[in-house]
Formats: sequence, C-alpha cells, structure tokens
Amino acid sequence: MAVGHSGRRTPAILLATGSMAIIAGLALLLTSFAPLFVQRSDSATVVAPAGAPATVDPGPSSAVDQSASVPGPKPTKIGTRPDAPIDGFSFELRIPVIGYSAMVHQGVGPNVLAHGPGHYPTTPWPGRPGNVGIAAHNVYWLSFNRLKVGDRVQIRTQHGLYLFEITGSRVTDPNDRTVLAATSDDRLTLTTCYPLWAGAFATKRLIFTARALGGVS
Repeated sequence: MAVGHSGRRTPAILLATGSMAIIAGLALLLTSFAPLFVQRSDSATVVAPAGAPATVDPGPSSAVDQSASVPGPKPTKIGTRPDAPIDGFSFELRIPVIGYSAMVHQGVGPNVLAHGPGHYPTTPWPGRPGNVGIAAHNVYWLSFNRLKVGDRVQIRTQHGLYLFEITGSRVTDPNDRTVLAATSDDRLTLTTCYPLWAGAFATKRLIFTARALGGVS
C-alpha cells in the first residue's frame, strides 16, 4: 500500500516542480528585458546641435486650463548669470499645469538620463541668452502629451526663477540636428523620444519649444 500511495503522489510532485521552473524562467526573462523600457543609450534620446530651428506646430493639447499667470516670485532677467553650473549644482524643471517637477542634471549621457532629465552641455545654462536644451527618456515625460501652446514652464536655479511659455511641438526624425541650433531669441527646447508610451522602441523625436518670458539685460 505504501508503494502505491507514493506512486500516486509522484505526478503531483513533478507538476509542482515543473510549475516552479516555468515561473523561474519567466522571472529571468522579465529581469533581462525590463531595462529596455527604462534605460536607453544617450543617442536614443538626445540630438546633436547644428543648423537653424524650424517653426513648430502645436502639439498634443490638454483639456486642463492653464492660468494666464504663475504665482510666485517674478522671473529673473536673462543674461546676468553664470554660463555653467557651480559645483555641479542642478536646477529644477517645473510645469505646474501637469504637476511635473524634476531636478535636471548637467549632461545627456546614459548615466545622467537613466535617472531623469539632463541639460545639453552644448547649450546655454539657464539664465544665459539663447536656446537652452533639456533631454529626457520618454518614460519620465509620459504626461507631456497633455502640454499645449501657452502652458508655462519654470526653471529654478540657485540664481533665480526663469519662466517660459510653450510655443509649439513637433515630431521629427532622430537625425534632425536643427532643434538645438543657436538662436537670436531666448528659448527653451525639450527633447525626448516618440511615441512617449513606446519606451526603448520609440523611433521618432518629440520636440517642445518655449519662449522666455523674462527680459534680456
């Protein structure tokens, strides 16, 4: 009787062992492929500066109403601040209409962008005249599809607050190097991969432009 009872239990044991092996295999696959949706090479998100910027068309709009003014201190005038960060100090990027806030670090390499947005070192530091460029992986900017023309963007450095207003957005090819070109006006350019939901499989670039609301000293 004991032998027969053990024989009946054998299929159950084998089934349980097989199920555990399948679960372990799935866990290994998820661990291997998960980074594809979060961390990508810098070339997949950033663009190289060259040429002149094209006029942008309004991008995806949001039903959220944007106030005509942003509460808080008045913006600091552009042109009176250092043209590089001091002691590696980062600055804050805020977009109140979508509840977004993040620290922006210097550089657009993979080690920087893996943790959030980065500032293009080839573009002016916030507070200096010209075209300030910021890049981020699309997984960090999923809510940016709600931005529309007229929405306000804030950049706060250790020297002051700088305000910008979204003027448009466009989808472009990864090799479009015009978006970070030097400009005679003061503006902010945000770049990421598109579609926003596609993670590492995005094949286009989404570009937002915003005009500075401060004066130039």
